[in-house]
Amino acid sequence: MYPRQPLARKRPHQQGFSLIELMVGLVVSMLCMLAIMAAFAVYEGKKRTTTTTNDAQQNGSYAMYVLERQLRTAGASIVQGYNYGVWGCPVTAYTNGTQTLPISGALPAPFKSSGWPASTLLMPVLIAYGGGSTPDTIGVVGGNPAMQVFKIPVTSVPSTNSVAVSNSLGILSGDYVLGVLSNGNCALAHVPAATPTTQVAGTTFTLDTTNSPPNGLQTANYLFDFGSSPAFTLFGIDTSSLNLVSYDLLQRPVNGNAAAVTPLAEGVVQMKALYGVQQAGSSSVQWVQPTGTWSIATLTASASAASNAMKQIKAIRVAIVVQSRLPERSTDYTSGQPTLTLFPDLPSVQYIVTTSTQYRYKVYDTTIPVRNALVAKYY
Repeated sequence: MYPRQPLARKRPHQQGFSLIELMVGLVVSMLCMLAIMAAFAVYEGKKRTTTTTNDAQQNGSYAMYVLERQLRTAGASIVQGYNYGVWGCPVTAYTNGTQTLPISGALPAPFKSSGWPASTLLMPVLIAYGGGSTPDTIGVVGGNPAMQVFKIPVTSVPSTNSVAVSNSLGILSGDYVLGVLSNGNCALAHVPAATPTTQVAGTTFTLDTTNSPPNGLQTANYLFDFGSSPAFTLFGIDTSSLNLVSYDLLQRPVNGNAAAVTPLAEGVVQMKALYGVQQAGSSSVQWVQPTGTWSIATLTASASAASNAMKQIKAIRVAIVVQSRLPERSTDYTSGQPTLTLFPDLPSVQYIVTTSTQYRYKVYDTTIPVRNALVAKYY
């Protein structure tokens, strides 16, 4: 007989999830997913708010830093302008053989409609009023001389491309010099650059004919050293890109293309400025808008008007408004205000700025003395 084979062990019955259990699991998973997504959305909203607010604050701080740095150097190189017929004199300048001042043609946007005059009068700072809601334009003139900051008497002008002075100390190769001419005008001329930069030898030096007037400085009585980088700069707001921008009045179009407007800081939507004026016999400063008697048209109507005004302007007060980049959801941001007030402590000259309640805004306000225009003593 054959041995009996063991019986096969019976497998236990296998069971899975029922349909009801699967449906319950799906519902629970969906609820958890919705909760997670809701929390993530709140987190992302807070993160976006924090990030865009920080960006706006950084842009505003940098924009104000740039403006303050330029305004504090306004009038550098012409600190004796009060005494030697510099303030208010019409300026002639050439760059690469082309006349840049007075301005020929239209300025690029956003300065095209600013009302900036074609004939630039030499003043440390000027403000072009933009209107109640349009940003103002600020113009700054200054230089960066290495040593010489006072007037340099001209002894003779041997030719159209040379000039002799009593003392050339501090005039370096590559510097620009401003000549105060006998007819009341001023002309900007360039000393040829050299590598490395050297002190002008002797008291007679040549001029770079491509960056100087054709007649040189033949009738100049005094020179002022503007250094290697004279600043004839406009600052304004490009309302299409919401950028603080600058434009150098000494630059020229290249290959037929318009000279560049330089963006400085983004997210800047408004800029307003005031003059701090000290009237004769007064010991205090009165803040005035650049309109009426203090409009740019009035101040640049004549050299004497500009010079008399500059004797009274002691400071500039600037306010800028910066805006966050991304709009907030109405459910997230409910405390936005429809307007902002600039210069709130000065009721007679303040501005009301209309805002969008879905954006966050920050106002920066500072007062800057025009220190290089305060020298009234003869030297």
